[in-house]
Amino acid sequence: MRWRRVVYGGHRRRHARRSSKDSGGGLFILAIVVFGLLSYAASYVGWPAIIVAVVVVAVLIGRYLIRKATLSTPKAQDLFVSLQNVGAMSGGQFEVFVAQVLQALGYRTTVLGGSGDQGVDIVAVSLEGKVAVQCKNYKKPVGNKPVQEVFAGSKHHRCNEAWVVAPAGYTKGAYELAQSVGVSLFDASSLRTWIKRIDDAEKQALEEQQIA
Repeated sequence: MRWRRVVYGGHRRRHARRSSKDSGGGLFILAIVVFGLLSYAASYVGWPAIIVAVVVVAVLIGRYLIRKATLSTPKAQDLFVSLQNVGAMSGGQFEVFVAQVLQALGYRTTVLGGSGDQGVDIVAVSLEGKVAVQCKNYKKPVGNKPVQEVFAGSKHHRCNEAWVVAPAGYTKGAYELAQSVGVSLFDASSLRTWIKRIDDAEKQALEEQQIA
């Protein structure tokens, strides 16, 4: 972070006071505009619905800011910002995002894609072995099919493990099948946990560099 030096002096201090006043006026105008837009919307749906919407948005923004504030390394913060945009990602973009997260966790990743991937979108390799990963960026919980595909695909690619990553979660049947065949299931909460782990590792690495 770059710290901005503060220069004390009559001219600079007067300028700072004017900037503060200008900023306050801008905020007042913005507040009027926002209130006007809310009033216009309320004429169609009513104030109770508007209030509920504002509260929901405020809670979501608050949770986002709190989570981002707890991440102190640039890599983790960037991944967290990308996680908030998962809903707007295409299937291919989501595969690349998951590969980036796994790379930050220490895996060497290959994004396969295409019709010949045999149900495996990413192959992730670490010292512990080789993982076949299928990514499903659906709006609703996914069912048995991805579990079946990645299980078979992991054998084809000679992987030790098989994972499915689906932010929206899974059906009961998917959980039952995954448990019986040994496929690991990960959702949005898992991605957040991975990013927090990346942040912790980055902080530890920085501390070790400072000690050295």
